[in-house]
Amino acid sequence: MATKLKKSKLYSAKTKILAIILVLCSALVTCLNLVYVMDMSFEPGLSYNSYFDTETFYSQYSQLVRAVVNTKLVFKSEENIKSGNALNEEKVIYNFALDNDLGEYVIYSEANAVKHVTFSNSDDQEYFNNRYPDYKQQAIQDQLYEYEDAIKELERYTDFYYCLVNTRTGNEVSNREAEEIENLKINSFLDGRYTKGKVVYDTEYYYNYTDEGKLVNYFYYDNYLDSVSRILLNSGYTLYAGVSDDVETGNGVFAKQYQAFESRRLNAPRAVMAAAVGAILMIIGTVYLVITAGKTSKNSEVTLIAVDYVFNDISTLIFLAVAYVSYILARRMIESIYYMNGEWLIMLKGFICLLFMIDVVVLINYLTCMSRQIKKRRLFSNTVVGYFIRWVASFFKESTFRIWIILCLIMYAVINCLLMFVACKSYSSIPIIILIIFDLAGIFFAARALTSIKKIMVAVKETSEGNFDKKVNPDEISPALKNFATDVSNMQNGLKQAVGRAVKGEKMKTELITNVSHDLKTPLTSIITYVDLLKREELNNEKAENYVAILDEKTNRLKQLIEDLVEASKASSGNLAVTKNKINLRELIEQALGEFEERIEKSDLEFKINATEDVYIYADGRHMWRIAENLITNALKYAMPKTRVFIDIFSTERDGVLTIKNVSAIPIDNVDLKSLTERFVRGDASRTTEGAGLGLSITQSLSEIQDGRLEITADGDVFKATVKIPLFTDNTQGAVK
Repeated sequence: MATKLKKSKLYSAKTKILAIILVLCSALVTCLNLVYVMDMSFEPGLSYNSYFDTETFYSQYSQLVRAVVNTKLVFKSEENIKSGNALNEEKVIYNFALDNDLGEYVIYSEANAVKHVTFSNSDDQEYFNNRYPDYKQQAIQDQLYEYEDAIKELERYTDFYYCLVNTRTGNEVSNREAEEIENLKINSFLDGRYTKGKVVYDTEYYYNYTDEGKLVNYFYYDNYLDSVSRILLNSGYTLYAGVSDDVETGNGVFAKQYQAFESRRLNAPRAVMAAAVGAILMIIGTVYLVITAGKTSKNSEVTLIAVDYVFNDISTLIFLAVAYVSYILARRMIESIYYMNGEWLIMLKGFICLLFMIDVVVLINYLTCMSRQIKKRRLFSNTVVGYFIRWVASFFKESTFRIWIILCLIMYAVINCLLMFVACKSYSSIPIIILIIFDLAGIFFAARALTSIKKIMVAVKETSEGNFDKKVNPDEISPALKNFATDVSNMQNGLKQAVGRAVKGEKMKTELITNVSHDLKTPLTSIITYVDLLKREELNNEKAENYVAILDEKTNRLKQLIEDLVEASKASSGNLAVTKNKINLRELIEQALGEFEERIEKSDLEFKINATEDVYIYADGRHMWRIAENLITNALKYAMPKTRVFIDIFSTERDGVLTIKNVSAIPIDNVDLKSLTERFVRGDASRTTEGAGLGLSITQSLSEIQDGRLEITADGDVFKATVKIPLFTDNTQGAVK
């Protein structure tokens, strides 16, 4: 019972709902962690051991170095910018000429200041004189914007330290002392040529930090610092720059980025592990749903749902289309992660998770649908191609053709070929029109004939299933098949009459048995009464008493035979009331054995019950008692003396089972076991034992009217009778047949 309960729970709707919830939750966990890892693959996190190795740090650090050099050595102040002193006018003129596609020009300078520009083309000269002042003013305005942004950036990065030292005068421009910067773990020294005795080229950036007291040196190439190196080289300044050592607990920008990096770096393996666990649970849940799809128990029929009636090839195309669209959308959104931040980034991650969940639902629906189709053996038949093949084949199954139909087909092919030949050779359109009309007429008659064949086939199929009311109307049939349709109609009428006569004969036979049995009961009752009276008289004659005993035995046997005959007739015709209730099969058999206790002791047989638990069946108690009585009586009659009769009581997934095994006293090797359930058939062909051959027939009929069945098997001389009756469940209720 525990195994059965476990199996039923495995296929229950609640378990499947829990599996769906598990799959969706696992999919959500997997997606969230994958998005987290993908986000880290665009930002630093997985490929670096330290935040100070990342390109993000290099880029930001370089921008701050350039901001220091530009604001202190190039721009100097807003007044200096507005006066144009911070502007490299030759470069501005070059950019103006390049942007406006101007020709050759000559710049006249004095004291590093542009005095005059002469173009070889007069039109270019006029264009330059009119437009250049505004262009120059815009360049100055751009420098002002850049200066303001650089000042704000330096103020924002409170944990970035710098010190510009004039190597000639010793003057400093800084927010920290040079000595303090030299002691930082993250620092750098630039003068365009030399740094602490290390050779530094214009395109190289010397960078060092101390890792647990160990000095680590890097030479980092950065085109972004080319201009910085040139400015320092020409200005006579040395730049000391560094990052505060308090990055682990500080509140500066670099500190926050460092802390975020460390958090991501530590969480990356956990996210990967969580995604892997979620994926495994999702796969397990999906496999379970695929295995149990369409079933309520292991051996139950597969139940289809609405989506299963969509053609499988169409379902596959829809699934592939959804998968392709999802792939395109996911790829675009993942590529956009790098370019978004803040609320937009959160929304983008939410859309990615939503898309992933939709894909998981679509995948589960598709896989479970295909699972049900495979279990139902309709994977190919439920396709557009399969439907088309069946539709075409339906016109040709079981069809009958006459000789003249074949001749008509041959003539049609010959005439069609001739018309095609004439149409090809002729320059007129008339043969083509005739050919088209001829082919259309042929298609019409062929379609009508195929439709007629289909109607006849449907009528024949209905007749084979016992439905004689599905008639073929000859007026709706093609002339070529009208005789065939008439024959089918006559066959239906003949079968209907034959079945009617057979039913009537069976009914009359049942009524005859009932009436004759009733007529026999009246004189038999009188005989039994007089025999009973004789038994009470003191005859004082031993022979007479023996004769009376024989009369008593034979009259009782005749009475039992008549009752069995009536019951067998009613049971075989289904004319018995069946009131089903909850019955303990084990207790029923034990009570039946108690009733036969005296006969069992006289028979030298040992009855052994093997029942480990109570088995509750849904059956009629009166009929089950008769079944038990017949099977026990059969064993008492035909079992070999001094042997054991085994009675097994157990349950399967849907039935309660009663099995009685005994060693037959007579050989049963050559006995047709199926015939033993027929009326008046006995295993003892010589009929030397008592009985009329009705017991197993009645048992089979009583089993069938209770939705059960009787199975007879034999292994050598071991006879085995098995009765299977449906189990009682909480959903079953009392009923009367």
